Amino acid sequence: MSPTPVIHDQDGHADDLVATLLLAAHPAVDLKAVVVNSGDAIPEVSAKVLAEVLDQLGHPPVALAYELYTLPHPFPEAWQRESINYLNAYPQANRRSVARAGPETLIRAIQASTEPVTLLGTGPLSNLAAALRQAPEIARNLARVVLMAGGLEAGGNVDPHAHAQPNHDGSAEWNLYCDPAAAAFCLAQALPLELVTLDVTNAVPMTPRFIQELKATPGAPAQTAATLLQGVNQQDYYFWDSLAALLTCEPDFLPRESLCVNLRTDAPAEGRLESSADGVPVQVYRPGPAAASLGARVEAQILALLGNSGTHS
Repeated sequence: MSPTPVIHDQDGHADDLVATLLLAAHPAVDLKAVVVNSGDAIPEVSAKVLAEVLDQLGHPPVALAYELYTLPHPFPEAWQRESINYLNAYPQANRRSVARAGPETLIRAIQASTEPVTLLGTGPLSNLAAALRQAPEIARNLARVVLMAGGLEAGGNVDPHAHAQPNHDGSAEWNLYCDPAAAAFCLAQALPLELVTLDVTNAVPMTPRFIQELKATPGAPAQTAATLLQGVNQQDYYFWDSLAALLTCEPDFLPRESLCVNLRTDAPAEGRLESSADGVPVQVYRPGPAAASLGARVEAQILALLGNSGTHS
């Protein structure tokens, strides 16, 4: 079976970049394009770093772009500026030139594919919404749309006090909270949606022990991932985007449940994902009966994928 064409629309934090490395390394994936949009990084900086590391890893050329959006609820600036740490680790990236052409890159990559595309989204949905508004016909060539987005039973991870969001009730996950209107628009487009929510990712913290194991794993992809993740200063970091990438490559890794959901766009619950009988049909990944061992399983699979001698071609 030939590899599946995959596009990654992300927002440039270390976990997003590692998610791209997983897509690049997986033999079932033909990585076609990556767009870094506004969210948890300085988009142009992370895009340049990504261009540099993919080139160093010898990956075949990928359409790569960035885009800037004015988000209603931006990520904390300190988190965004962590992308400078990645640039410090890969100073050669300063010589890279990456086009500001986010929606156009998504549209071209989807339209150019001779078979249906899988789209992984691991950031705010501003860029995907812009692409769908410009070229709604691209939805017909999307076989799967996998999103790291939302929380149901788990609630949200936007802390109104710690994250200086006093007008929010804390019930939303950051990717949906950043641009609730864009997210609501995308959910309304009858896309084949698969959601990787906080209900799953809260069970898989990214521990310092894992980073040490990654550093000790032979192979350039593993070493690159370890370097990028060491640029993260936040506490309570999880396998948010990297787990979503793993499930993009291996959808049977976890069970899925069919649900209908709505997205709140009203204060103080902007960005809250809710189960609703009259909502949008989606597939939601679940931890499964072995939830207690999920973290160890995810770590082992990621280490195995990144422990190859290089990305596949």
